[in-house]
Amino acid sequence: LSLDEYLGRGRFPINYFRYTDRWGRKIIVDRVVRYENLLAELTEIFSQLQIPFDGTLGVAAKSGYRTDRRPYQEIFNDDQRRIVEKAFAREIELHGYRF
Repeated sequence: LSLDEYLGRGRFPINYFRYTDRWGRKIIVDRVVRYENLLAELTEIFSQLQIPFDGTLGVAAKSGYRTDRRPYQEIFNDDQRRIVEKAFAREIELHGYRF
């Protein structure tokens, strides 16, 4: 499945409604863990909860999907970028991301 095919399907994992108020405007959970800091943040959370954590998840479930390791800004063309910006506008705004 190419990136264009994936984006063309329009089926995206939108889930801000799980951690925001009913209008999707305000985050109502104690913390949202950022994927780009996943292991560091999980280490901190498990430490606070006094749960043993070795700093790994023990799996690399998606490690083979993305073989091109360039930053996404270099990979997406303008049309692809617009699709993602529109689909994820709420998350981008809520989390202060810039695409």
